[in-house]
Amino acid sequence: MATKYLTCAETAKLLRKALKETFPDIKFSVKSDTYREGGAIHVNWTDGPNLKQVEAVGKRFESSYVDSTFDYKGSIYHSIDGYPVSLGSDFVFHTREHSDTLIQKAIDGVYRRFESSFKAAGVPKPSLYDFKNNGRELEKIGFDGMPKSLYVQIKALLGSLSDRLEINKSKTLDSLKVTHDDGYSMHSPYHFGVPAE
Repeated sequence: MATKYLTCAETAKLLRKALKETFPDIKFSVKSDTYREGGAIHVNWTDGPNLKQVEAVGKRFESSYVDSTFDYKGSIYHSIDGYPVSLGSDFVFHTREHSDTLIQKAIDGVYRRFESSFKAAGVPKPSLYDFKNNGRELEKIGFDGMPKSLYVQIKALLGSLSDRLEINKSKTLDSLKVTHDDGYSMHSPYHFGVPAE
């Protein structure tokens, strides 16, 4: 069976469709970018689903992996509806922007969790301005029982916040299967065709 070769732009169109099916209420910017050695897709959105949820869709459209142990770029192979296909995107990059409302929600969440520590140390609750403009100062603040600095705690909570517990099924994503990788590296996320957990 002959392999169908998709350009990076055609792959981006498929990814855009899968994202629309999975997150119908979210506006995504999906842009393809080609360069001498291959192509990449850049996905951007604001609030809504978190990075992990969107990557669960986007990473399926990558046709390459990197094994930095050997400075090696390997190949990942796919099929659509059982037919072999070569995707035109080596990698998919995801960037989630955060509204002031979501940032404030993360600040409030961290403050609630460590409120007694804030009060005991005489440290006021950080403001939205503090987070956006004084990150270095917030990096210096930490309390017993807080595993990371205040700034990192807020960033971590911000990154995990989502407006949904589950994501919708996508017919487009269901039709796209990773069949195997090139078998060269044990570090491939699809070594032996099984996605890494």
